[in-house]
Parts: sequence; C-alpha cells; structure tokens
Amino acid sequence: MITTVEVAVFSPMRGLFTYLWPASLGEPEPGLRVRVPFGRSVRSGLLVSVAEGGGREGLKAVMDRLDVHPLYGPARLRWLERAARYYAAASGEMGETAMGWAAHDDKRSWGLTDAGRLDDADAALKEAFGNRKKLSAGSLRRKLPRDGFFHRLSTAAGQGWIEEITQQTLATEDALDGDVAQESIPEHLNPAQQQALDAILAAQGFAPFLLFGCTGSGKTEVYLRAAAKRIADGGRVLILVPEIGLTPQWLARLRARFTRVAVWHSGLTDIERLAMRRELNEAQVLVGTRSALFLPLPDLAMIVVDEEHDTSFKQQEGVHYHARDLAVLLAQECAVPVVLGSATPSMESWQRATEGRYTLLELPERISPHPAPVIEQVDMRGVEDPLSEKLLKALSSVHDKGQQSLLYLNRRGYAPALMCGACGDVPECPACSLRLTLHRKRRQLRCHACGFLRPVPQICEACGEDALLPMGEGTEKVEEQLQKALPDLKFARLDRDTVRGAGQLVKRLDDFAAGRLDCLIGTQMLVKGHHFPNVTLVGVVNADLGLSIPDFRAGERWWQQLTQVVGRTGRGEFAGRVVVQTRNPGATWLERIGDEQARQTLNDELELRRALQYPPFARWVRLTVSAVRADAAREAGEMLAAQCRRLAEEVRCAGPMPCAIERLAGRFRFELVLRDASGKHLPWQLAPLLSEVKLPSIVRLKVDVDPLDMM
Repeated sequence: MITTVEVAVFSPMRGLFTYLWPASLGEPEPGLRVRVPFGRSVRSGLLVSVAEGGGREGLKAVMDRLDVHPLYGPARLRWLERAARYYAAASGEMGETAMGWAAHDDKRSWGLTDAGRLDDADAALKEAFGNRKKLSAGSLRRKLPRDGFFHRLSTAAGQGWIEEITQQTLATEDALDGDVAQESIPEHLNPAQQQALDAILAAQGFAPFLLFGCTGSGKTEVYLRAAAKRIADGGRVLILVPEIGLTPQWLARLRARFTRVAVWHSGLTDIERLAMRRELNEAQVLVGTRSALFLPLPDLAMIVVDEEHDTSFKQQEGVHYHARDLAVLLAQECAVPVVLGSATPSMESWQRATEGRYTLLELPERISPHPAPVIEQVDMRGVEDPLSEKLLKALSSVHDKGQQSLLYLNRRGYAPALMCGACGDVPECPACSLRLTLHRKRRQLRCHACGFLRPVPQICEACGEDALLPMGEGTEKVEEQLQKALPDLKFARLDRDTVRGAGQLVKRLDDFAAGRLDCLIGTQMLVKGHHFPNVTLVGVVNADLGLSIPDFRAGERWWQQLTQVVGRTGRGEFAGRVVVQTRNPGATWLERIGDEQARQTLNDELELRRALQYPPFARWVRLTVSAVRADAAREAGEMLAAQCRRLAEEVRCAGPMPCAIERLAGRFRFELVLRDASGKHLPWQLAPLLSEVKLPSIVRLKVDVDPLDMM
C-alpha cells in the first residue's frame, strides 16, 4: 500500500505539498517534522495529514524524519491552522514560526553508550564517531548519507546504542536569575483578589478573563495562586511576559512556590534551548516571552498573559502574529482558561470585556497602604536643560533619604537631531527617510531604524559653517546633566545603547534592585511592570513625546506608558511622588495619567474608536510592498490594489501610498490599508486573493493583520 503525506513546507509558498512516505521511516503521524526535496533545495516541513493509496506519478519521497514522536497533538495542529488562516500566512511559514524552538537539530550532541553493539548494528555510524565518544549531529551528518540521517540517530538511540547529551536547565540557576530579592508571600488576599481568584478557579473549559487592576494591586498573587491550584490538580501553566527583563522577577516568584520551573526567552543559547526541549515534559510552569507560546507544554491547564497590552507581544518580522490573541486561541482549542492581566488594558481586550466576551475581574486598590501618588506638573517652556530645578531637588531629596528614583524619557541618544543654525540643514540617513540621532559620547550620528552610523561632522556639510547644534534631548543628555548637577548620585541608563544583551539587562536591573544604584534613567524598558519597593520618585522628563505621531493608537500607547511608569513608585514602605515635565501645562490629557482615571480614559477612547469605526470596531490589514526602486514598489502596490478591490464592497482599500517612513534600509515602501467595518470579510478572504498575485522577485510583501505599527 502506497502511503502519501501532506507537508507544510517551511517556505513562503502557499498550500500543502504531497510526498511519498518511505516505510523505512516508520509510521507517519501528523505533527512530525520532516525533511523533503523542494525544487532544487532540501527543506524542513511539518507533516499535516496521512493518506493511504492514490499516490500520483512523479511524487518525490520524504527524505528524513526529524522527530520520534509528534511535537504537536491534534489541538495544537488545529490551532496552528487557524492562526495561519487568520494571519493570511502560508501554512509552511506559520509552521516554521511555530517550530523555531526546535530548529537546532544539528547542534544536538550524541554519545556512544556501547560501541561494540553499535559496531554490529550500524558500522557506518560507529565509524563516523571515529575515536570520539561524543559528536554533534552536524558533525556526524557530514560523514553519513543525508537521507534518513536523523531517523537513523533516533533508531540507534531507541536501541540504547547512543544517547543524547544535554545540560540540565530545569529548576536550576538560570542565566537571567540575577540577585532578585525574594518577595514575601502574603498570608491572605484582600476581598477583590479573592473574588478574582475564585472566579478563575471556578472556570471549566475555555474561559477568557481580563484581570484589570491598578498598578501594584496584586495581580501577580492572583496568577500564582490560580497556577498553584491548577498544578495541584495535575495540570501545567504557561505564563507569557512581554520582556526578558521581567523574567528574573517571575522566576524568583515561581521558584519560591514550585519545584520545576522552565524559562524560555531569546537570551538562551542553542544548547540551553535543546536542554529545555528535553526537560519540558517535567515542567510545572513555563514562563517566557512571546515565542514560549509555541512550546508544546503537556497537560496545559491555564495560560496567563501578563501586561497583555504590551506591544512586545506583536511579532514584527515574518508572520505578524500577536501572542496575546494566539494565547486566547490556544486556550480555546485546548479548552482551558486564559487570564489577561493589565493596569492599562488594550482597547481590544477592554472592548471584549465590556461586551461580555471576556469576564472582567477588577482589583481597584493598591496593596500598598499609600494612596496613589499625586502628579506634580512642571512647566518646561523656556527651560533649555532636560531636567528642571524642581526635579533635581526632588532627586536630591530622595537620595538623601536612602530611597531610589526613576527618570523616564522614551528617546535614546544625546539628541534626536543635529541642525545647522546657519542654514537649517539636518543630516539624514542615506538609506532611510529619517534624521540621524546624535550620540555625543561615541561622537556618532546613528540611524535607529537600519543601524547606519557615521562620525559627527565638524562643520555643516551643506553650507560649510561651524554652526551645528543638538536639537532636543535623549537619555544621554539627561545623564550628562545629572553628572554635573548631582555628582554623588549613583545612576545608570537603561536603553538599547547601554544594554545590548539579556545578561546586561539583568545585571543593570539587579544593581538597582539591590540598591547599588540610586537612580535609573530609561526608555520604555522602565514601564514593563517592574517591582522596585524602594522607588519613591518617578520623573517624566518629557511628557509631550509620542502624542504627535501619525498613528491612531498614539494616544493609547502614550497613556499606557505614562500610567505604567507612574505606577512604579510608592509600591513599598514609603509613599511615592511623581514629577511630570511638560511644555503644555494644564492640558486635559495630562490629567488622565495614572490609575484613578483609567476606566474613564478607556471608555472615552473606546467611544471615539466606535464613532470613527477604527479598531477594535473594524478589522484592518496593512499590506506593505517594498523595493530598492520607488517605481517598482509603487507599481507593485497598484497591482495589489487592483486585486484588493475585488474584495467585498464593505472592505475599503486605501492606497497605495508612501508609508509614513517612506524609505527604510534602502528600500522604498508603499502601503495599502484594508478596512472592514463589518469584521466579516477580513482577513479570511485575503489569503486566496494573495495567492493569485504574482509580484516581481525584487518586491517584498508584508501582510500585517491587526497592525499596531502604522509607520
């Protein structure tokens, strides 16, 4: 009997591909990864279905089987299929995204256990080892035929002739553990916390919750107690966090209560990822950033998405998925509850909660005995330095008391631009439609989009005058002023210029948590839900930043970031204080900062979106075409627009038009924005249409369903 299999080949080509299944590879099962010939190359893919008989002539055969057992069961395969349909992605492209955690087969190390028996059973494999007791799969593969290679290793391992060698990572000291102080476990919950916990534990099957609590209200304790009950009942729990920097705090909390905690983030080495893959079946809790969603944690009983509003959950390369939304979809397929937590919920989650699609659980009060901090405004009109006298005095006062402070400015570098005072010329990136940012310490002008850098010119290159002046301020300029004004203050910057890896990030946060630093100056890294009990002052250096961006979500993001950073103060023994610097004193939007106005702010923004028929009351898809030549990108956009106008009448197509940042990394970009106010047609009708569009090879197409970035 001829057996054929349908494979989602890891490539951008749409559709499934049929292959013959060789009996030598054992029994085929959906959820296995395989190696297949694809055109002139060999690619990996995900086996989706199996059929007996009816194979067409000329079918190629599967070359190798990468897994002994399926990595995904039926529920996760259905979930992956639904995700591919929703994000208008090729099945193979979605599969490659999901299986990225397992794509390190060549790095797996294998060792001999009984050379004599292997010599009798597979002399060629024994010879490949030579006089070495251990070799990587990549080294062995260079010495053996590629067809059936990984299946050959699996067979030998199954017979006990070789074994995989990995390091242990589960429930041990992780590279990101740091020196996080152990938080005390409260004996009792307050009434709101208990009510929220009871609702979560009473849930049977799929049940989505929005845990809406002000900053410092004890959302984490609710998560942890719900997780403990699910684990005690024999289940496992997945916790998603937006940033690596939050992982150490979560690990400290989890390891105080659970014995087997797994962690997943981009800071892990290939060897650590392989070890985690082997030990996943033993984990009680898996905590990680967005890609942790794709690890097949067995016996899944609950999913938690902490800081669900955070834009870091949105993938910006490849398949533009949103981890929060895929977490809800996974919970639905696995029939488990999912808890989305935030003090500043996204408009999408807030709408679903107000309409009853999510159960709204509220924690209106802080655990700390102190009231919400009073926000003091400082008028910065006419002030040239980034820090006002009032803020400097507040920093000095906090330092004298042995307490700590945070300064928030969401702008890296010394100044966002360098301008000639004589002719007004501003140096721009040669590959992007962006001004170059001044980094004075390194004497460089940098593009924060493509990475281009160059030395700072001595004179204006347009007019030759020695009149170059920095315009505006960044974290580096704040650092310079602090060094002069408060020389005894021990401070550090927390931005992508000073923190380039996971280890550096954790070290900086550890130093602050342990009191080795008095003050942190940072960008949006500061607003990710960190808990620093000794922080009693937050200074917002420029509250006006981010409001004038041509993006309808700009106001929402501004409010979320400012409210989150304000919530970092007054979480411990002492009350907090907030100083907000602005050149628009008295503006009504400044009164919305903080937890007290959260519900009103959310409702007002929701009504505005409803009136304008903007998301979440409409479904948008952003199609971006790019090419080295502007005319090629424009023509591709027009071709795409002609196809999109075949969609239902309710779908409005705007464009093609140049993107807000028209040129990026040397490529001209044009966009089409599809808007479906009914929500019935997009994105499901888009994939068949895209499969008919044949764009030139020099043109790239990005499909972004539910876009968060409109630049």
